[in-house]
Amino acid sequence: MKKLSLANTPTRIEEIQLMDADLPARLFVKRDDMTGVAVTGNKIRKLEYLLQKALDDGATDVITRGAIQSNHTRATAMVCARLGIKCHVLLQGPRDADEEGNYFLDRLAGADIRIIDEDDGDPDEAMRVWKENLDREGATTMIIPMGGSDGLGCLGYVDCFDEILEQEEEMGVRFDTVVAVAGSGGMLSGLVYGNALSGAKKDIVGISVLHTEKELVDTIIPSLVDEMNKVSGKTVGNYDVTVIDDYVGLGYAKSRPEEMEFIWDFVSQTGIILDPVYTGKAMYGTFSELMDGHWKDKENILFIHSGGAFGWTKKQIEMLLRK
Repeated sequence: MKKLSLANTPTRIEEIQLMDADLPARLFVKRDDMTGVAVTGNKIRKLEYLLQKALDDGATDVITRGAIQSNHTRATAMVCARLGIKCHVLLQGPRDADEEGNYFLDRLAGADIRIIDEDDGDPDEAMRVWKENLDREGATTMIIPMGGSDGLGCLGYVDCFDEILEQEEEMGVRFDTVVAVAGSGGMLSGLVYGNALSGAKKDIVGISVLHTEKELVDTIIPSLVDEMNKVSGKTVGNYDVTVIDDYVGLGYAKSRPEEMEFIWDFVSQTGIILDPVYTGKAMYGTFSELMDGHWKDKENILFIHSGGAFGWTKKQIEMLLRK
């Protein structure tokens, strides 16, 4: 499959150890937060495929969506600015949200932004209507789903899985477990697909920050695997995945004091920035599973750091400082 070259890859792998935690297994972090600066994070791997298709199809405009502090919309807006494609962003959240973090960067990149709330109906339908109106005005518009999570975008994390296999050989380490945060499910599905294709037989673990285990395992991942089969021309039927939904906490983008305290300790001891929505909860879950003895059979764990540093809002910063 054709794709753009946008991310700084391969991303490095680092072993970490907190001073106040005697981990029962070795823990490594794959630094996908270092794929770029304005385009930092995991979304850029998906956009390499998605925006290649936009160029191939002659798209003049792209529409996508996410939460107010969406890492995906920020990365999409920044890359579209580089490529000369007009980016339209549908954000879900309060209309009076402060223009900070990713939301500010959406505007800085020149994105055309609309904000809707929960009472405004189906956001995917809103994107379809928006596309019809743009095309009627003479544009050629491509819709990119939330998180870039469709069969084409997920191939970016099949590439990432292959990259991990190569790095294992270089490092002389075999990772028995690969852990990823699960939001829209695209990154996790790509890793699952790559694991099945390669026959590597690793434990792929998704720590959810949004959906239930049942939603991811029964609906979201199977649908994305089917889509990847169609776009790749390959066939993955059987695959293994573990989803843990115990760390959603108060809900999507809502933080508990214990999560904030963990983020503070982790960043101050490793110099690796976590965000409160995605990586903070997922790394908190990873440490909790390890320290609670749930992963006694694991030896070398690889955590995929998906970025998110721009997602800190004033409210979350104030909560962190009050920990």
